[in-house]
Amino acid sequence: MFIGVDDSHDSVAAHVSSLPYELLIDILSRLPGKSLMRFKSVSKHWLSLIREDAHLMDLHFSRSKSRPVLLHINPLPEVGLSTSNTVQQRISCGEISGGEEQVEEITSEVRITDDKWFLYDHILEPVNGLVCFVHWKTYAIRVYNASTRQETPWVKSTLLAEENCKLTYKDSKMKIKSLRNPVYRFGFDPEYKEHKVFCFWRLVSRPQRRHNNSLDRPDYESWEALTVGQDTKWRRINAVPNKNNQIEIKQALPPASCSRRQVYADGTIYWSNKEYRSDAFRYSNPDDPDVIVAFDVGSEKYRVIPVPKFILDEPRDETFRVPIGMLVLGTHVALLYRMEPNVVKLWMLDDGADKKLENCGRESNTNWRSETITLPFCCDNGFDGFGIAGCSDKILFESRVRKNSELFTCLYSYDRVKKSCKKIEMDGVSSFTSYSDASLLATFTESLFPVQPLDKTS
Repeated sequence: MFIGVDDSHDSVAAHVSSLPYELLIDILSRLPGKSLMRFKSVSKHWLSLIREDAHLMDLHFSRSKSRPVLLHINPLPEVGLSTSNTVQQRISCGEISGGEEQVEEITSEVRITDDKWFLYDHILEPVNGLVCFVHWKTYAIRVYNASTRQETPWVKSTLLAEENCKLTYKDSKMKIKSLRNPVYRFGFDPEYKEHKVFCFWRLVSRPQRRHNNSLDRPDYESWEALTVGQDTKWRRINAVPNKNNQIEIKQALPPASCSRRQVYADGTIYWSNKEYRSDAFRYSNPDDPDVIVAFDVGSEKYRVIPVPKFILDEPRDETFRVPIGMLVLGTHVALLYRMEPNVVKLWMLDDGADKKLENCGRESNTNWRSETITLPFCCDNGFDGFGIAGCSDKILFESRVRKNSELFTCLYSYDRVKKSCKKIEMDGVSSFTSYSDASLLATFTESLFPVQPLDKTS
């Protein structure tokens, strides 16, 4: 059956009733998210399938990996002048496809949100079609599906209030505070098909009138977790290490680590505790161990993977001694180092199921391999790279430049097989306005995964 743009809902619904279940699921799973959202109005049966059928969700997500999408979320310029609690966003979704010899063109669909869009401060990168927004002042998060346009309510943390309520009368002059902003992580449990958000706190108890330089001396740590679509409030967890771990999480999460970028792959959230990123680099302690933290979303436990000495001792500019980026290529997590102004080096780690504990050993060197990449532009401050879901042969590189007090991001597509680099243009635009933590530019895979309990989904 072919569904044409001129078909009426009634005639389409009549055809639908005679289709076998497996055939219908096979057809719907091949459609992009935008089409599926339109087809929810075809019939109640289709609405139920698109919203609730687990088999359709899994099959659609699996097939969507072959058509990755570039997602760009950015506040409109007038947002900074507004005193309202609502804003407008420019949301662009573009299919990544081939183009001219020197330019890779992306045809995008641009949507401007209405005035009911919410204020936020920070965005976590997409995980299996979902994006997590953070509001620092209220310590709250909100999860949004970029394909279905569903979103959760804000879920605020009550941790600080609860900790302060525990203080006795004797401690009435004390107050529990957080060291800078907490660390948020976002991932997916493939076994139970659940998205989870994690929050790491470093807390201090200090007299309310005392102002001392104590930011690097936390009294204790606390973890919280939120299962999207199930939990209505944050829950405390004990994030303990897996077996054979040799480095404590305290060392792997220095006080300034809230800005460290995460990547996600196969049920694990990865981040480096050493990454060259503006203020994060200034606050980095040279004595902290060079490691990758691997946090398992399902078990809510972590591993710490030491970066081998032969990588750390490579000759390179001391300014760029730490990684300038982190990405996932297929089944490999990779650290990106700047070697020369236009040369970067990937160190890729095979962290498959049979090698996870092996990689935690200090002498585990056999699972690393390298790749040197020469680019047609300078890899200086504001440079980063990220992989494309379902495509290990391509890497997207971003380079930020400042023009007339505004910050712009230019995107490039690098083919690892052909060793060629193309500049990306989205609808004829080759650079994107950036507003720091309030902006997002990343690839994602479309999904129908719900963000609310099914009986509450709109």
